[in-house]
Amino acid sequence: MSSQVKYRVYAYWGVNIRELHIFLWRPWSDMRDACLRGDFLKGYYQYLGIQLERTAHSDLTVTLKLEAPALDLGTPPRLCYPLIVFLIRNDTEDNIHPDETVALINVVHIKDTVCTLPTSILAQYLKQANGQLSCLKQLYLATGNPGGYEEGQIPLAVAEPVEGGPGPMGHTLVCPTSDDSTLWNSSGEQLCVVCQYFPLSRALLPCRHTCICASCFDKLDRCPMCRGPIKSYFCIRGEEYMPIQSNSKAQSSHGPIYNWLHSWDDRLTDFLGFQR
Repeated sequence: MSSQVKYRVYAYWGVNIRELHIFLWRPWSDMRDACLRGDFLKGYYQYLGIQLERTAHSDLTVTLKLEAPALDLGTPPRLCYPLIVFLIRNDTEDNIHPDETVALINVVHIKDTVCTLPTSILAQYLKQANGQLSCLKQLYLATGNPGGYEEGQIPLAVAEPVEGGPGPMGHTLVCPTSDDSTLWNSSGEQLCVVCQYFPLSRALLPCRHTCICASCFDKLDRCPMCRGPIKSYFCIRGEEYMPIQSNSKAQSSHGPIYNWLHSWDDRLTDFLGFQR
């Protein structure tokens, strides 16, 4: 884990699935107060795990171990998650901006004799101060070195609002670091898999592959990774690397300030994902 703010960690073993999702839609102030009182999910988990309080820090590894008897999760379809790890901001002040993320909820599957899928994170949810609940979904960053991921892909994540929430929310990108190095330029930016010249900057939808630059995007109607149709996209970085294209007539009939503003307008339009 790593954090830029003070936070608390709460772990719960054997959590009732239905009640967890009811609790996640509660107002942020209610969730925070329940955690501080020790009432969060009370009566709906089998064992209480670690409770830690941390200040801001870089990467830190925390090991969780169930000291109690084995969990009783029942037979499939199960009614309980094996483990929930709940991280909440530990700000003492109430002046947090409504759009700020105040909690990260991790749903963890643990391999056992009944469900033999590898231990992994089943889902991650972000809670905002305004009450919005969003689910983190994977994007895929193309690379020639798998580094342990299948099909040469490194996972990114994009936060999408959960159905039934109080309102819309913009995309929030969560990008991991990686030691893999294949198509990278001297500035440490991964290059487009098509032209291998410009940095990749666009995540394709609905397949969520992040593998091409703005220049190649206009020439493709299918994803170069999976051949799925491209319905839309959004940018994961600025596209100031693109050359400014302007005709000589426009430059001769307008002054340099107009041309400069016009070029920045085009870049902003591309960055926001609108058609020109």
